[in-house]
Amino acid sequence: MEVEIRLDDKEIIKKVKRIHLTEQDLKLLKAIQPIIQLHGEELVDNFYGTILQVKELKEMIERHTTTDWLRETLKNHIIEMFNGEINEAFVHKQIRIAKAHYSIGLSPSTYMGAFQNHQNTVLDIVFREIENKQEIQLLLAAINKIISFEQQLVLEGYDEETQKKLNEQFQSGKSDLKNTMMEVSEGLVALAEETQASAEMLSTTIQQVNETTTDSNEQAEFAKTSVREGQERLTDLSGKIEVIESYTKSMMESIEQLGDASDKIAAVISIVQKIADQTNLLSLNSAIEASRAGEHGKGFAVVSQEVRKLAEQTKHSVTEIQKLISNSNHYKGQVLENLNAVNKAVREGATASGLTNVSFHDVVNAIERSGSLVLTVQQQMDEVILGIKEIKTSTTEVASSAESLNKAAALA
Repeated sequence: MEVEIRLDDKEIIKKVKRIHLTEQDLKLLKAIQPIIQLHGEELVDNFYGTILQVKELKEMIERHTTTDWLRETLKNHIIEMFNGEINEAFVHKQIRIAKAHYSIGLSPSTYMGAFQNHQNTVLDIVFREIENKQEIQLLLAAINKIISFEQQLVLEGYDEETQKKLNEQFQSGKSDLKNTMMEVSEGLVALAEETQASAEMLSTTIQQVNETTTDSNEQAEFAKTSVREGQERLTDLSGKIEVIESYTKSMMESIEQLGDASDKIAAVISIVQKIADQTNLLSLNSAIEASRAGEHGKGFAVVSQEVRKLAEQTKHSVTEIQKLISNSNHYKGQVLENLNAVNKAVREGATASGLTNVSFHDVVNAIERSGSLVLTVQQQMDEVILGIKEIKTSTTEVASSAESLNKAAALA
């Protein structure tokens, strides 16, 4: 019976030596190959029975292949285990089978559990078909060795695929991380540049606002000074208005007194008028009496004539004085009317002056409040400028870090 162990891979050779698998073992295995071949379906059923009972595993297998193909492949594989040949082709085939099961998602623990059922079935068949106990003992040792060897190959195949998948995931993750790092670093650099540009623009704008605020504060101080000067002048004007009002009242009182004096003069003139009328009448009577007296009354007639002339002149003067008094009263009325208007205007001016003074006071208070607010704004602007400087510094650091990240990503 021809068997062989022909291997080139040193690691595989170590595995064979480690379990003491010999050509004598292969001879024993090849001797029972016909029996194993007769029970091929039973062995396949027991191997996949526990796997296909799990719904998720069955669906997973059917998504990638067919159970008929797997059953046929496994059946051929089991028969080949008892061929009596351990070579590179056998090893590669075992590893391919393991990788095939890995590719459909069958976990190592599930595969090894199914293999244990397979081993139990093989041993059960041996106990049923072989009667020589000594031969059975040797067969059991050989079967355990070949199954152990295959399990090592299967685990190695699983391990290779796991390492391959992990490496692919690592490379994919590494590539994704590299791309992400590149995108992040480029985004950070762009963001840092935009932030720095915005900070520069904002800094310039705030500086201009700060300068404008300073000018506004200076203008407010100038306006406050001007308002205070106007307030002082208004106070002086109010004092002068009060003096004018006092003078106006005095003039009105004097004119009233002048009017009273004119009334008294008019009364006296009236008396003089009466006296002149009586004198004129008396001189007329005297002239009549002198005419009757004849030559003796001539002197008296002359005196009577002079008295009459004097009475006429007095009467004429009284008339002129009455006209003057009448005109004076007329002018007095106009002056009083004008003075009343002036007095009213003065009072209104005084009232307006008082209101204006209050307004000036409110304006001064408003300007002072505005000045205080401007100073507060200036302080806040200074703080904002300081904050922008810190942002610019931080942005520079972020840009530097982004450049370092970019370099690190390029090296990855």
